[in-house]
Amino acid sequence: MPVVWSVMTHRPTPAPDRLQNGSILSGAGRSPDGLPCALAVLDMLPGLVAYFDRDLTYRFANATYAAWRGIGPDQIIGRHCRDIVGEANFPTVLPRLTEALSGTRVTYEYSLFDGGNARRVQGSYVPDIDADGIVRGVVVLVTDISVRRDLEARIAENEIMFNDAFEHAPVGMVVTGADGRMERVNAAFAAMLGLSIDHVAGLDFRTITHPDDQDADVTLFDEIVAGERDTYTLEKRYLHPSGEPVHASLAVSAVRAPDGTLIRMIAHVQDITERRRADRALQEINARMTLAMEAVRGGFWHIDVESRRFETSPSFSRFVRGPGGSGPIDLDTYGEYIAPANRDAASVQTLLDGEIDNASVEYELATVNGPRWMRCDRKLLRASDGSPLRIVGVTIDISEDRERQLRAMAAAETDPLTGLLNRRGLDQRLAQTDDGVSVGIVAIDLDRFKAINDRFGHSVGDTVLVEVARRLRGVVRAGDHLARLGGDEFAVLLPDADDVRLAVVADRIERALGERLVSNGITLPVGGSVGASLMQGSRTTPAAQSFAAAWARADAALYAAKRSRHTHPIRAA
Repeated sequence: MPVVWSVMTHRPTPAPDRLQNGSILSGAGRSPDGLPCALAVLDMLPGLVAYFDRDLTYRFANATYAAWRGIGPDQIIGRHCRDIVGEANFPTVLPRLTEALSGTRVTYEYSLFDGGNARRVQGSYVPDIDADGIVRGVVVLVTDISVRRDLEARIAENEIMFNDAFEHAPVGMVVTGADGRMERVNAAFAAMLGLSIDHVAGLDFRTITHPDDQDADVTLFDEIVAGERDTYTLEKRYLHPSGEPVHASLAVSAVRAPDGTLIRMIAHVQDITERRRADRALQEINARMTLAMEAVRGGFWHIDVESRRFETSPSFSRFVRGPGGSGPIDLDTYGEYIAPANRDAASVQTLLDGEIDNASVEYELATVNGPRWMRCDRKLLRASDGSPLRIVGVTIDISEDRERQLRAMAAAETDPLTGLLNRRGLDQRLAQTDDGVSVGIVAIDLDRFKAINDRFGHSVGDTVLVEVARRLRGVVRAGDHLARLGGDEFAVLLPDADDVRLAVVADRIERALGERLVSNGITLPVGGSVGASLMQGSRTTPAAQSFAAAWARADAALYAAKRSRHTHPIRAA
């Protein structure tokens, strides 16, 4: 609801000729007999209305003033503007009122302070000019526009977010008109086609579609234009200057006006060329593996869809149960060998139902030699009428490969000197943070570290870094994340933290770093500057965006602390 701020303080009895005989506020004087019609209308306005004389004395205030400010018109009339609007607002409104008293109509926006609260309002000041051209006073209307401003801000924010997501999306993004012309494309889509953005924008999508795929794409596109559908997905091929087609997964959505009129179409295009190549390679590998499966760890199995009978190859039964376990294993029993956490992902139900034809999954399997990680490739064979007939699968032990991958991932995320996370590892932990969870962020920068390196050598500097890592580990929980970002910069992430915990940990870190370190008979100050900030959990703002803002605050606090810290010279003990 708009709120109008009244600049009228008081209704004096003087000047009845202005308020009761032909004035802008005709009939502005109140009487015990009731309000005149004009005043009744003003009192019903959701905004605040007021009238000032030339001395900025309130001559009228409508009833809304009492509802908003908690002070009735009878307590306002006759008082000066400054008394009612307050010292915080008076310097803002005075120049505009002065301008209106000079005969100029004034409209402007400003922040109106009411106690500890502030709201965005629009003020309109209309000079009351008589027949002789003399300004007798000012009529004031002040309306609350905070809702409008919030809406404008949200619209602007949404537009920025869309543009950012569009331009920086890792997949192709295209905005297309009803005529099929691509009005806007992002860099990922242009790169996919081996062309520039300027070259692609403005083309008809049909001109870059493989001839064999045009009919299917155009048919679905025309159905959106005709209002028969709002979305479609399609795997298709695009033409590429190299002559090799680009295989893509296309998802198109209509953007319509409230009356259903098509405005634009937005398409997401993912390059699946490598996936198609990988699929073909996998088919070739599976064909070769059929000949060699008996020699590897794992084996074949199949399921008859109608009877749900599950059978394994002898080698696979022995792999799971041991030398004496060549007997049959039914489907339910096999499911019990799969780790509970992986059973849903390992389910073959979508294949049994005929919803998909191929699937590949990795899961942990209990075997005679203990838990092993398996890769299972499945394929649905259909009858001539297309109904599901049989599922065939091959399951191979990939435990060693998985262990190597995990070790490589850990090495890629770890600082080799301190054993803490590196920047990549910190980013990974941040990406794994649940939406809505607040995270404490502590930025740490060692004091005088360069001087230690310069005077005592890098080996002593390395000793300091290792000791700092040890001390940091001693003041955080097991679930917190420590990282060395490079040089003498460190960071700490505290998942599920609040201001109190953040302050406690930051204080512990500062104290721990303040303890002196003795290395090869040299006493070294290991002090550090610390800055902390809380990243509030949000389900709407990306974690990386929230982290960047929180890290900037923590970094600013760190350097403020560093500037205020007195630097002492380093000396040998």
